[in-house]
Amino acid sequence: MKPMKMLRAVFAGAALSFLASSAQATLFDRGAGLIYDDVFNVTWLQDPYYARTSGYDADGKMGWAQAKQWVDGLSYHDSVRGVDYSDWRLPQMHPFPAQCNDSYNGGQCGLNVSPASSELAYMYYVTFGNISPFDSRGQQLPYGTPWGLVDDPAQPGDESMFVHLPYGGGTANSAFWMDGAYSQSFAWFFDLSNGYQGVTYKTFDYLVPWAVRDGDVAAVSAELPEPSTLALSALLLAGVVHGRRRARAD
Repeated sequence: MKPMKMLRAVFAGAALSFLASSAQATLFDRGAGLIYDDVFNVTWLQDPYYARTSGYDADGKMGWAQAKQWVDGLSYHDSVRGVDYSDWRLPQMHPFPAQCNDSYNGGQCGLNVSPASSELAYMYYVTFGNISPFDSRGQQLPYGTPWGLVDDPAQPGDESMFVHLPYGGGTANSAFWMDGAYSQSFAWFFDLSNGYQGVTYKTFDYLVPWAVRDGDVAAVSAELPEPSTLALSALLLAGVVHGRRRARAD
């Protein structure tokens, strides 16, 4: 059974703490290709490869600077709520370590990293409940152990909510850029094929940008006036303008 240990995350500057909880959904399908994550209060594009499927890039793979350019300029139409969103970003890394030293247990670089270290690490290890090909001691898992991005049919609120995910351990083209430069030449990435988190050259054009935005798109519905309210407001405004014109005429 996949672990669903965490209910929500609380950011305090660079520190991130978690509250334990019993099994509870953290992902919600808001329609229009948008998935809400209530752990980080963010909305993910349902298609991690939208840069490719939208026609922006032939294979969706690009360098870090181009990935930033694409996500910063992305305008996505929410057909359910009739709103265009242009405030997208890359998944975040929290916090930034001074050195990226690979480990197998609870660090910020390597395998079996701390779920608190980034949004994608939490997604992979907690929300999806996936594991890496090595245990916390650096020992390779027994042959036949299902590691990597593996969907559990018994858990409907996990990988199955997204489209075009690269299932199977060791799948190619499954590394995603993250926001925040590690150095002048390197940037962060997370590999969904094995749970590896680390840094690579910004110019390495073999990684994918996954667009995410802060907040819940469902909240937009509560903010938008109902059509009847808009019509009533228009009538009231028209009455005020007409009254002012009559007063001036008199």
